[in-house]
Amino acid sequence: MKKVLLFSLSLVLGFSAFAQQRVSKTELNSATTSAKKTVVGKEVSAQPAAQFAPQTAKSVVVNRYQDMEYAQTMWTYYDLQSNQYVANRMYQMPDGSVAAVATMSHEANQVASDRGTGYNFYKNGAWMDEPETRVEPFKTGWPTIAQWGENGEILLCHGNGHLQCFTREVAGEGEWVDMGFLPDHPEDYPYNEYATWPRVVTSGDNHNIIHVIACLQHTVSDTEGYVHTVLYRSEDATNWEVSYGPLQELGYEQGSFSADDYCMAANGHNVAILYSGCLTNSVFMFKSTDDGLTWETTKVWEHPFENVELDEPNLDYGDTLFMPMNGAIAIDNNGVVHVALNSFEMTHLSDTEPGYYSYYYGRMVDGILYWNDTQEAPMSDTYHPEYVGTVYEEHFAEPNPFHVARLWWPVADDPGYVHMLPDSTKWIGFVPMHQGSDWDNNKFYHGKDYHSRFYGTSGHPALSIDPQGNIACAYSTPCTLLENESDPYYKRHIYVSYRNVDEGYWHQIVDDITDPEAVFELSGGDNIFTISVPNTVNDGEFWFGFQSDYEVGLYWGTNDDPVQTSATENGIFVMKVLADPEMVSVPESNEAKDVIYGIYPNPATDYVVVKSAMDVEANITIINLVGQTVKQFNKSLKMGDNAFDIDLKSGIYFCNINANGYNKTIKLVVK
Repeated sequence: MKKVLLFSLSLVLGFSAFAQQRVSKTELNSATTSAKKTVVGKEVSAQPAAQFAPQTAKSVVVNRYQDMEYAQTMWTYYDLQSNQYVANRMYQMPDGSVAAVATMSHEANQVASDRGTGYNFYKNGAWMDEPETRVEPFKTGWPTIAQWGENGEILLCHGNGHLQCFTREVAGEGEWVDMGFLPDHPEDYPYNEYATWPRVVTSGDNHNIIHVIACLQHTVSDTEGYVHTVLYRSEDATNWEVSYGPLQELGYEQGSFSADDYCMAANGHNVAILYSGCLTNSVFMFKSTDDGLTWETTKVWEHPFENVELDEPNLDYGDTLFMPMNGAIAIDNNGVVHVALNSFEMTHLSDTEPGYYSYYYGRMVDGILYWNDTQEAPMSDTYHPEYVGTVYEEHFAEPNPFHVARLWWPVADDPGYVHMLPDSTKWIGFVPMHQGSDWDNNKFYHGKDYHSRFYGTSGHPALSIDPQGNIACAYSTPCTLLENESDPYYKRHIYVSYRNVDEGYWHQIVDDITDPEAVFELSGGDNIFTISVPNTVNDGEFWFGFQSDYEVGLYWGTNDDPVQTSATENGIFVMKVLADPEMVSVPESNEAKDVIYGIYPNPATDYVVVKSAMDVEANITIINLVGQTVKQFNKSLKMGDNAFDIDLKSGIYFCNINANGYNKTIKLVVK
């Protein structure tokens, strides 16, 4: 694999408050290394872009933090959860319990001899205590977990010279059983390597068929090497069928994709693999409807220079190239595969000298793309008649493969300004725009340790689908609302958009689940490496996790001028998000279900509000940290908000609400 030097060119942008306003941009000359400034920060009137969906792109963040439950499931000094994006680290059992894993070390050094799988489990409304030690008896990394069988779970990781496997008969209970290691590689593999960076899913009527994707890496020199993806399949976690990944059958040369550039999903007998995260190849999706026995190939996004090194001399980019990188995949109950991809912009730095190309960062090269396998493939650009007869006609009037992953477009009648393409069937989200807050590139952290983790400004998308087919997508992106004016950087927040199964388009950037007003422990945190439960068991309910740190950058990210020169504690948080009924389609049911959306404000002072989905009788008990009941009463809750006085001393409590046959326990902080 050829190493490529990445240089970021600042796009100095002045932004107004809303997505449909024109904003000034930097003119780019793609054949040179220069970036020439034009008018910046000019007040402009509203300029609507062409409509491609039933609604325009939303730009106002609506925080509904009273509808969320959260917990810090573990902490770690080891802050590199992925080389690019994290997948297959959470799952949910049919009874609603949830398992989550992360790479964990409690050693504040670059040795991390205790590194391994941190594991936590949610059941009956509460998480277990945060783990103090790893699951494995030896050093490992990159854990991945799934349900196995009716009640059990399976965990894989790499370490100790092999790909390791552990199982439990009952999820969240008992000792882990060491099932030994998987075969290192297919029999005809020519090198003495073992597989790394695994993802695991299970399929079949009872989650009895195990599927693992991993990669084999062989280094030739500092600039050359080979990567093969390898698939494992088993029904007993002991005997494994091992083969090369389906990408190899397409005739791609070794090294077409890098390590950690893939993710998996399964639902019923359907299994899918997404290959993205490659600078020189298209995005591929492989789908099996027979538990991984056969695979069908779909090219989701087509690279204009497929399998061509982008630093080749005299490579004619024509226009700058907008391309995807981070990816997420999930399968709904109807077998439809859903894909989320982040987008960024690249250009050649020189037409005559090899060795260098660049990607840009900033708001106008940002966006999270959406596709599913009922739609056209590869994804395509559309005809843009608004550019006919303008200075942009040559580049933008006709469909262009360079622009398939482009969200921000020049304003046709006002050169120097850009606006968004408000196609909410194609775009999940972007950097949110807050009233009175402009984008400042000097506040955007783009250090080398984040380059290959994000590429674009927004990244790390994660998909969660409920039984009805409603989708939530969470992703990491900078928040321009500085919590402290002296802070040198925007901190990354985790935003959530929703796709109502009955509408077919995205309600964009509805929730900031890391808003410090919602989750006081996250105040000032930089939040990255988003994970999710791909398939939830309750309608309108979605689960996400992420890594949170008070400092930007990664201690483990790079040895080349890291922003973090010493280890810091990182929390691994998990949140359950109950979507607003306006965002998702949830059928009415008389069956018993958890109807309590949450409690707010939290922290509270002298009162709290309980949000209920229906009229219901509830028993409410408030317990202190030593287990004493300090308040208990019955209350007739009405659908919506129900306020009552608490009259408690400052401290931390647990509020248990028993309603409609379900118990919900929520941590309550009283100021």
